[in-house]
Amino acid sequence: MSARSLLIATALTVSAVTLAGCAQPTPVPTEPVPSVPPVAEPAHWSYDGESGPESWAGLDSAFQACEAGTNQSPIDLPAAVPAPSSSIELSAAEADGDVFDSGHAVEFESDGDGEALTFGGNEYSLQQLHAHVPSEHTVDGRPAAAELHLVHADAAGNLLVLGILVTEGAASDALTPFIEAATHLSDDDEVTLDVAAVLPVSLENYEYSGSLTTPPCTEDVQWVVMGTPISMSAEQIGTLADAHSHNARPTQPLGDRTVVGGTAELESED
Repeated sequence: MSARSLLIATALTVSAVTLAGCAQPTPVPTEPVPSVPPVAEPAHWSYDGESGPESWAGLDSAFQACEAGTNQSPIDLPAAVPAPSSSIELSAAEADGDVFDSGHAVEFESDGDGEALTFGGNEYSLQQLHAHVPSEHTVDGRPAAAELHLVHADAAGNLLVLGILVTEGAASDALTPFIEAATHLSDDDEVTLDVAAVLPVSLENYEYSGSLTTPPCTEDVQWVVMGTPISMSAEQIGTLADAHSHNARPTQPLGDRTVVGGTAELESED
């Protein structure tokens, strides 16, 4: 083959290769798959040690009210209930729900169809009930053996917590289903509570504006704490303490708030 023929053959080969390459489809750029940020684990808090109440505000930016809030709960209540200036209407309906361990307390979660109350013209329904051992609210500086918190919410999500102080004495028959479920929390039992039967005989109460007693310590929570305690047996209180003992936030400054008195009327289901 002459040099000229070799040159022509080489050129044709290069052209063929180039054309073959051009014939390949051009890759279509794909949209980058957006990365999904990992779900942040909730900040761990407790009732003692480095993650205890004095440190709550520093554990998560959402917990700032635990330190900066000026209307925090619980508080020390006066020895005597102030003269009633308002009245709450309480239904006598039973509540169904599950009993479980929230990680900080034994809790009963209502299915939403049970007990309700009316306060200040708003109707609140029971969301959950949980226990603190010892009590969080104190009366004239003294805590009770335990305290029950019945957390209610209205249609707009505003919260009202009904607090019931507990002394050691006779067993509470009304709370027996709750206590029995607390002895085997892993079973996630559904129980029925007669909330009206849990209440003390006297329905006079302390009322004040406060907060959640656990992080994030949200304020604008209406508190109604019964002035007369109920009794539970040492065994019943011990069952709650075995699950979570000393799960009580220390009392907070009252500041410029005023504790007023109230009473309640229990409505019949009829």
